[in-house]
Amino acid sequence: MKPLLCEAGAALAALRKGPHTSAHLVRWCAAQQNWDKIHYDAGYAQQRAGLKERVINGALKQHYLTQALQLNFSPTVRIQRLKYDFSGPDYVNETLEVQGEIVDACPEGDDLNVYITLRIWNLEQAQANTLAKAIVVVPQEAGTMVERGAAEGFISSRIDDQPGQIDPAAPASVRRLHGLVYERLDSRFPLDLSRLRLFCDAIGDMPRLHYDQSAATEAGYRHVIAPHLFPIHGLETLPDSLPLSSELGALGREAVNEVGRNFGRHSGIPDHGMVNGGNDVEFFSFLEVGETVRAQSRLLEARVRRGRSSGNMLITTSLNTYSTTSGRLLLRERQSILYRDF
Repeated sequence: MKPLLCEAGAALAALRKGPHTSAHLVRWCAAQQNWDKIHYDAGYAQQRAGLKERVINGALKQHYLTQALQLNFSPTVRIQRLKYDFSGPDYVNETLEVQGEIVDACPEGDDLNVYITLRIWNLEQAQANTLAKAIVVVPQEAGTMVERGAAEGFISSRIDDQPGQIDPAAPASVRRLHGLVYERLDSRFPLDLSRLRLFCDAIGDMPRLHYDQSAATEAGYRHVIAPHLFPIHGLETLPDSLPLSSELGALGREAVNEVGRNFGRHSGIPDHGMVNGGNDVEFFSFLEVGETVRAQSRLLEARVRRGRSSGNMLITTSLNTYSTTSGRLLLRERQSILYRDF
């Protein structure tokens, strides 16, 4: 492997994805096990959600970010922290490109902390609707070249896991959950290769160690490892336990088994108009085939904002923690959810 060049201002190799047809979006919904209709039902997206078209899943875009880091560093790159925000929608049939730049590189012991800014550029809209910052940790091997930049004001290596403010204007059902763990889930099934094959196929061009045992063994792992952010989607439930609603106005999320993303079930807030505002992830270890995910969600803060063209908007932030049922920590995330016209 050639020596690593970490030069402030150096551009990362771009990762292009798309165009995203409706078939691509349906395939991702199946892989993620999330049936939110704004991603595949044009009538629902336009007439009920008020969108121009079906939107590319934010969850899919987050995996493009980690895939771009794998492309530029290694399939097993240690992503210490990844913070990303969604400022607007990307639509069906549009093409996306993950672009990045090294901001700084700081030696720390035998390792090197590399600070990176990322964006997902929409070629049709000629703008970025996803902005991100990442810290990756790589070995400081012989020949590694470092040209320092200025990471002042950059994200720290750890996420803030302390409860923040709760808006008095938030509903009482939300305020009573402040600082509390309001949701705990264990997957009913361990991770298997079939799920990973479908998952990697939906993202496209994923490293083989995420679905091939020989590649995982060659990389030093006993078992196939899941992609960095897979635990978010790794909570399996029993068939028929979360049925889809036949109501025309149903969102489709009633069948989703993910912590934090179903806050409305616990607080009585309607799910319609719900939008993912972004995530802030701290990564610890890979989930392996045969292991089972355990997760919990704690409400950190909630605030009410007046929308520019609509009514009040509730913004909640939860801390979601994922581990194996044997106790090994996988990742933690601060997740922001926006509820329009709540």
